[in-house]
Amino acid sequence: MVGETNAPNRVCLGDFTYDIGQDCLLDAAGKHVNLRPQSAQILSILVDNVGQTVTKEDLIAAVWPNVSVTDDSLTQCIADVRRALDDSDRRILKTRPKVGYLLSSTEPDLGQSPAATFWRQSTELALKPTWVHIEALSPENPLQKIDTKALEREAASKGAGRIIKANQNSAVLAFSDVFAALRFALALNDLSNGRSYHIGVDLMPNGLDEAERNAIDSQATHVANLSSMARSAEVITSIEVRDQCCGELDFEFEDLGHQTGQNSADVVRAFSVSISNGTPRILPNLADEDLLPTIAIVPLRARIETADTTLIGEIIADDLIGTMSRSADINVISRLSTTVFRTQSADLGKIGDVLGADFVLSGTILTHDAQVAMMLEFSEVSTRKVLWAERISLDVAALLNGLEAVEEIVSKVRKAIALNEIERARSKPISTLRNYSLLIGAVGLMHRLAPVDFEMAGEMLRTLIERSPNQPAALSWMARWHVLRVQQGWSDDPKGEAQLALACSTKALDIDPENALALTSEGFVLTNLLHQLDEAEDRYDAALDVNPNDANGRLLRGTLFAFQGKGEAAQRDTERALHLAPVDPHRFFFLALAATANIASEDYERAIVLAKASLRLNRTHTSTLRVKAVAQMRLGKEEAARETTRELLRLQPNLSVSAWLKNSPSANFELGRNFAATLRETGVPE
Repeated sequence: MVGETNAPNRVCLGDFTYDIGQDCLLDAAGKHVNLRPQSAQILSILVDNVGQTVTKEDLIAAVWPNVSVTDDSLTQCIADVRRALDDSDRRILKTRPKVGYLLSSTEPDLGQSPAATFWRQSTELALKPTWVHIEALSPENPLQKIDTKALEREAASKGAGRIIKANQNSAVLAFSDVFAALRFALALNDLSNGRSYHIGVDLMPNGLDEAERNAIDSQATHVANLSSMARSAEVITSIEVRDQCCGELDFEFEDLGHQTGQNSADVVRAFSVSISNGTPRILPNLADEDLLPTIAIVPLRARIETADTTLIGEIIADDLIGTMSRSADINVISRLSTTVFRTQSADLGKIGDVLGADFVLSGTILTHDAQVAMMLEFSEVSTRKVLWAERISLDVAALLNGLEAVEEIVSKVRKAIALNEIERARSKPISTLRNYSLLIGAVGLMHRLAPVDFEMAGEMLRTLIERSPNQPAALSWMARWHVLRVQQGWSDDPKGEAQLALACSTKALDIDPENALALTSEGFVLTNLLHQLDEAEDRYDAALDVNPNDANGRLLRGTLFAFQGKGEAAQRDTERALHLAPVDPHRFFFLALAATANIASEDYERAIVLAKASLRLNRTHTSTLRVKAVAQMRLGKEEAARETTRELLRLQPNLSVSAWLKNSPSANFELGRNFAATLRETGVPE
């Protein structure tokens, strides 16, 4: 519903002012600006709700009560208002696609605290509020003041940003979402007037009360610590900000590792961020027989965003991907890659380019009581043609407990691209939104490979297993958690860890013997902890029989082939895995293991390219550094190899060739023995 006004007597809208007492728009000279009656009424409602999204339905109901009108009538009024405000670039009156409109005041409400103003204006936005700290250092005049008015204007134009606190050479600003904050921070140096800005960006913690001054000061100090790590004209973010921008469609992040700033002794994981410059992604070298039609199923977008509707959209996409992936004659992009589009709008061409897809299935959802209505479209990327579209309604309970409608959708999609019907199989999603969210969060944390986050992921998985003891997904990821714990050197009992991991994967397979995730996880345990490679290969083969498009199964089987020295097979599987997971949040892991496969196939140049790409995403992954050092040494780049090894030993000081041989699945193969010999040459001690 349209909210009640809490606005001041006048609201500044660019070069214009809206006088609430007279209920009219004034130009810069104070003269009345004429609008058609309906357009004037629309503007009045938007001013009453300045900083908040007003839905199309509410606007139509308020201006045309008991009259049947189309969206065109509202669109014409919105165009009138924009012409009156000279708002051709839509900085003042913003469209919220498929939802409504938001009017942004260009000056802060001085009648309330800056923090309170920010919170009021961000309450209706789905993305988490973000703080930006700016420190201006000028060699000529280090005490030159920051132009707070210029900052305020620029911040408002980039997404309703507001100054929370400022002094002569630094400022903290709050933004309604992380993307607006990053766009502002990256554009800021264009307005520097010779100053050298050092900028840090971090998310505001949940539950912060704006009235608690100490809490605000504490968070300001935290984000200032990030800016103290920045070089001139550099923007530094936290790992939480990087995770919010998963997929790197608009921004490029470079991992700086664990850093200590000047304002705190706390060690934080820091990332340097820049605007994406369209750098071509590393393309997979697919075998001819793997050049199949490729489909991307992106999360369904909610017409009205809430935490629950966002998860429902992802669950539907997850069900569709799981069902469609059971076909051997198509490539289906993995869910962890397509999920990047859950909060980012992109046209069909961009989705196809980023994901390497020939076809895209997308749509919107609208929830009402216990019902979900879906509008689905299946399109061909190259021609931009919609091949099939349909509106489908169903119960939320049916969605969460196994959805037969998914199979019908898949059948119609396959007919649309002239493929045979696939075998129908009911997916087994986790039964509650809360548990689904917990699983996704745990998987993300465990792949950060930071001790605190990793242990938290373990606790989350154990909690989920207690809640849903018969859910194979949580057990499967718990098995992988134990393997990663050993690989990172965080366990004093590798044998005990191996038994715990095997117990988890075994129980998952007892529940569902044909579960691809469980089969792949058990193969991971058998390979890396028990070194039973033949049995592991059986598990990977079984997983890929169930789901030929299982990106993790392809990746891990390819790595197993690499350990055995089967270079061609290893390269084929890992390159297809790269294709199936083009923007996976754990992309560094895919790139690292693909680099290992290229060592086995003796393509050292590509191994280095892949290793560098992996390290750009996660420079603390020691396995990648080992592969990079070996590839460099074998290409005769001895000094570069030794420099890589020095970085490796800094991160893993206890590493030795003998310890590596003891723990490596490839130790009994020629590839492993040769790899160990090259490690010695690079400077790894015996």
